[in-house]
Amino acid sequence: MSDRAMAYRNTTAFKTQLAGAGARHILTPPYTPRWNGKAERFIQTLKREWAYAHAWQSSAERARALRSYIRTYNRRRPHSSSGDRPPISRVHNLYGQNS
Repeated sequence: MSDRAMAYRNTTAFKTQLAGAGARHILTPPYTPRWNGKAERFIQTLKREWAYAHAWQSSAERARALRSYIRTYNRRRPHSSSGDRPPISRVHNLYGQNS
């Protein structure tokens, strides 16, 4: 999810990354800052808990740690919006666990 900035709408590299990840790009509707608040809050959390939480030796080290942080964020970190449970607790049909 992003705002309607030209950098997101008209950048081939961004579209290629989304396609490679199998992700769908959601644009916030015009003049609805409450939608973009979700993305802004996530960015704020990333900065506080991952990017600036440690003194990284290099950008490469910081980038390697991102995958681990995202896993923790989605699977272990409590979120107040979900009753202090991680987001994965709301997923009922996990990959490979179809019944």
